Amino acid sequence: MQTFQDRLDAVGGFGPGFDLVRLVLCYEVMVWHSIALTSGSIEAGLASPAWLPFSLMVPMFFTLSGFLVTASAMRLPLQDYLLNRAARILPALLAVTGFAMLVVGPLTTSLSLAEYAADPGLWRHARNLFGLPEYSLPGVFAGNVYPDVVNGSLWTVRWEIGCYLMMAIMVACGIARRTWAVPLLALAWAGAWVVLNLASPLPGLAGRLAGQVFGAGGLLYPYFLGGATIWLFRHRIPWNGWLALGCLLLIAAGSLLLDGRRWHEDPVKILLLIAPSAYLVAWAGLQRLPVPGPYRGGDYSYGVYLWHFPVLQTIQHFLGLEQWWQLLLVGFLPVTLLAAASWHVIEGPVLALRKRQARRTS
Repeated sequence: MQTFQDRLDAVGGFGPGFDLVRLVLCYEVMVWHSIALTSGSIEAGLASPAWLPFSLMVPMFFTLSGFLVTASAMRLPLQDYLLNRAARILPALLAVTGFAMLVVGPLTTSLSLAEYAADPGLWRHARNLFGLPEYSLPGVFAGNVYPDVVNGSLWTVRWEIGCYLMMAIMVACGIARRTWAVPLLALAWAGAWVVLNLASPLPGLAGRLAGQVFGAGGLLYPYFLGGATIWLFRHRIPWNGWLALGCLLLIAAGSLLLDGRRWHEDPVKILLLIAPSAYLVAWAGLQRLPVPGPYRGGDYSYGVYLWHFPVLQTIQHFLGLEQWWQLLLVGFLPVTLLAAASWHVIEGPVLALRKRQARRTS
């Protein structure tokens, strides 16, 4: 039976389908946020028959990242790995944060420009650059259906940075090379997350630390480690379409049979989907999935993920659309164009510069 390593060898060591998988997931996030920004909450999405694929879109991003980042971390010196990760996430994050503070804010704030510039909340928004989410800007989007939130997508940044640092620590300590240690760590982390989320909150400093590590985003660490496990066991895990179909049917059945509005009350069920989510994403990433023509010039997925929320909120501020599909249609082109500009002007050139620097120092 063909394994993941056999498939990697067949496609030249690079997953040709990951670009399309990333695009699908990021536009799925955009659909989800279109529903929230026109209804005022995610309840409408959680009540739909397709709630589970939507709920898994961010965890699947993290499983995809775990699969790809593990390969990079195991291949590169630790310093190069960390510099590559920083070059991938920070330039676009800096651009979207600055754009929100200096363009979106002045255009949409209910305050005068002098009041806006003098408000300490303006500069607190820059904390997003360090993975410390700060969603509001002074007087911005206060009258929107989903009020006060400038960029809700940024909640994942600190967990993304945490996963990259976790991988760096595992490589530096040799844990990543002890392949069985990684899934065991995922199980231990998942178990601790379940216990702490079902138990009464811990008091004092211990409770605050537990909230930072095992809060709502803490389940993303086991999903990241699930993707890492697929890569580490790539010589043993079969790359099989029937297994992928089974994972897909399991997710579809869960979406139809379970109540999404009560899902978050049962963390055990969430964590049971780590294995099928990781397998499905990794299997699809090694398929020869063609990227649509307009997207072949670069990787626009991160740009779509970062830019869509402030763009959609700005459209809502000026147009006040009532239907999610109207917001999605109006926002699709400007979001895609901004993502393309982000890649060609910021992300791509920085990554190219980083590659040239790495060649000079190797």
